[in-house]
Amino acid sequence: MKTQTFKAKDVKSAINLVNTEFGDKAIILSTKKNNGFVEVEASDNDDIIFDHKKKVEENKNFSNVFLKELKTKNINSTLNDKNKVSYLNKENSNIKKDNISKDSKEIFEKIRDDIASLRKEMNGMIVTDQSGISDELSHQTPIKLRQEKFSPEIINKLNYSFIGKSLEDGRVSFFRELSRKLASNDFSRLLKSKNIFIFGNSGSGKSTLAAKLASFLSDAKQTKKINFFEVSNSSTGLSDVLKSYSRVLGFNLNDYNTFDFKNYSDTSEWINIFDFSGELNFSIQKIKEIKNSFPSFDFCSILTIQSGSNSEMINGITKKVEEIRPMVAITKLDECWVGAEEFSSLAINNARIGMVTGTKIIIDSIIEANENALTKYMKDNFENV
Repeated sequence: MKTQTFKAKDVKSAINLVNTEFGDKAIILSTKKNNGFVEVEASDNDDIIFDHKKKVEENKNFSNVFLKELKTKNINSTLNDKNKVSYLNKENSNIKKDNISKDSKEIFEKIRDDIASLRKEMNGMIVTDQSGISDELSHQTPIKLRQEKFSPEIINKLNYSFIGKSLEDGRVSFFRELSRKLASNDFSRLLKSKNIFIFGNSGSGKSTLAAKLASFLSDAKQTKKINFFEVSNSSTGLSDVLKSYSRVLGFNLNDYNTFDFKNYSDTSEWINIFDFSGELNFSIQKIKEIKNSFPSFDFCSILTIQSGSNSEMINGITKKVEEIRPMVAITKLDECWVGAEEFSSLAINNARIGMVTGTKIIIDSIIEANENALTKYMKDNFENV
């Protein structure tokens, strides 16, 4: 009777070796991975088997572990005859606050800390059966991506990008493939467009983006022939924000109702930027009205999504604008960052990111969100993957 370590390429093969050597009586003491191989420590020694089973049984009873600690500090005297347990931080009629000693409070604090630590560790765990433990996990790249909060759906969809590669090569390959899926090809079209519609949720930075685009296009095309148009359902007049930008940049600000969609000519030298104020539903309805009423009117649409938007919000927004199929602009990037969950939601909903921008600077603040820029952003911000 002895204890022995068995090495194999995977857990199943190692366990087969254990069964061949020791038979059904053997017990597995530990498993670990070392230099690409799985090492399983097993024994058929009766004493070792007995001690191991006893230890496992003791560890199973989570309550007894705490009760044992409590007994050593003489806290059992604070429990009633029926051994009812009082909840932490809540007063119980059977336990008086004045009777709880300093040692008792310290133990309760330690228990809370241990539970919080356990929760944190459990949140990072991936549960899998024996078939899931193999070298085909490509050095745990998908598990690392899951822990970084990339969605299982997008990981599975792009798994071809990292299978068979090391962790470092796999993560970069995944980032690049995701960036390729997210990057819009419409930025070049934006440079050629004479009519630009900017819309999104209230507070997502639509007017600021309108001003930045005006400055960007003015420099790129060497022109001052740019008009702002505010599209609003309000009767209180033009917004002060857009008025301020028009004065600073020296571009005209007009009411949407003054624009002649019917007689508009693509030969015009003017660039028209339409800022859709108000709620998203109003903007979508107006854009659809323009498309239906003036089918020959050509425009480029940009949907503003504020960085830090949660995945549920992104899912809701992208579903609403499916018919319009706008280019996405990630705004306020200097105030918050775009996380793995947000990128996953955008990719799953086939959204295309055309540009990213911050809030504070107007001039030279628009960055084209091409494949290389998005890949670099992910590499810099997801270093734990």
